[in-house]
Amino acid sequence: MTRWPLAGAVATFVSATGCMLGHGDFDSGLAPPVDGAVMIAVIGGAGGQGWAAPGTAAALTQVLDRARATGGRPVVVLPGDFSPHRRARGHDTAAAGPSPVVAAAIAPPPNVLIALAGLAERQHAHGPVAPTPTAVVRIDADGRGEILSRCESGACELVTTAAPGLVDLVALDLEPWRVPPPGGDAAQARVDSLLAAIAAAPGDTPRVLVLSLPVEGAHETGLGAQFGALATFHSLPPSLQRSIASGMFVGVIAGGERSLHVSPDLGGAIQRSVRTWLPAPMWQVVAGNASDPARGRIARRSAWRNGVGHLPPASSFRPGFAAVHVGTDGRVTIDLYIRRRVARRGERWQTHRTTVPLRPAPHPPVAGTRRLTPCLRCDDVPANERP
Repeated sequence: MTRWPLAGAVATFVSATGCMLGHGDFDSGLAPPVDGAVMIAVIGGAGGQGWAAPGTAAALTQVLDRARATGGRPVVVLPGDFSPHRRARGHDTAAAGPSPVVAAAIAPPPNVLIALAGLAERQHAHGPVAPTPTAVVRIDADGRGEILSRCESGACELVTTAAPGLVDLVALDLEPWRVPPPGGDAAQARVDSLLAAIAAAPGDTPRVLVLSLPVEGAHETGLGAQFGALATFHSLPPSLQRSIASGMFVGVIAGGERSLHVSPDLGGAIQRSVRTWLPAPMWQVVAGNASDPARGRIARRSAWRNGVGHLPPASSFRPGFAAVHVGTDGRVTIDLYIRRRVARRGERWQTHRTTVPLRPAPHPPVAGTRRLTPCLRCDDVPANERP
């Protein structure tokens, strides 16, 4: 009689943690670069001094070298937490020396480097990489970048005479919005001014939003998380909410979570949180777990701690990074690289690959709702109104 309650408790624990420990199809090995595409390496949490940092650095070097060998010029994005730090047991302490992941990302120096401030930069703000201010960077088919924005004080403008490119990376520093510093109004004014300038600028180059936190978080920052939802659509500045709702961006690159996940379309998650319908699909890739410094606690990766309002099709809490391949054929290929430790076999790397269109087709029109009847098999006309 006493074994059944214990078995039920074990089954409940497994069911509550199984869906949060990661899901999706991952193939063995590191997938090769995509031919005819510009690779954007996304490495969040690169400054963490975790056990997996050396292995992640070696795999990142291999992926970048493969892209350079095919004649590509990789773009590197560090979406927060790239300053040297050690995050463990719920608090951060300064760590000595640069992270091997950051060293691998910037050696040799990439043609384009975008680094957004996150929690580690807010608390430590030291290291070999300086945060990138709010800006628009146009990437051409060869991987070269050109800054289109010019910001002074609280006003921004765009260079409208620039030649069309492959994709525009819109990097927004939203830390002054989340934690307003003294005199931080100018930083938020730059974000509002830049979004207004983008909306007024001509051109049809697809735009990808680059943030330090997701638009819709899936785990510890998402809707329903234990310590509050930090990464939700309604938590964004109003100007950015209007820009996303208007269809300004085709995708989102972010970090800020101790996980990796990809979503081909955020429309459903945004509908559930704020009842806002996007005009076209918008994909999102989140890579914020390069070194996994907070390992060994399964409760941190369970449904009791993480939000369940948004569950991406592919997700993993294992350390790794992501790569976004923007092709000249109109397709975007997103790779999630995760590291698995196998007993007596060392480590293995696995890849999940997702392909989405660079210029997605608009969503079909939403059909009208059916008129509800008061009960099952009731007449449409009330009895007191019948002839």
